[in-house]
Amino acid sequence: MKVKVRAFGDLMSLLGNESTVELEAEAKLRDLIDKLAEKINSPKKDFLGRYDVTGPDLVILLNGRNVHALKNLETALKDGDVLTLLPPVVGG
Repeated sequence: MKVKVRAFGDLMSLLGNESTVELEAEAKLRDLIDKLAEKINSPKKDFLGRYDVTGPDLVILLNGRNVHALKNLETALKDGDVLTLLPPVVGG
């Protein structure tokens, strides 16, 4: 299956603005996060760059819905899903 990933903020420099990731048919969000973390050589489990994907410091949307309202990293993915990664924005 193919899932589109859109990154914003400082994650764009690590992942690019938009990319497509190919996964196994029964993949969950954790599988996608692991694949992205591997791509950017993230040193810690459940981290993308400096952002903890299990905590509140990174908003993760799947097809526009916050994954915390779904099954978090255990959310099942399907072909054509769109994952959006929104790190906090600081400044004014």
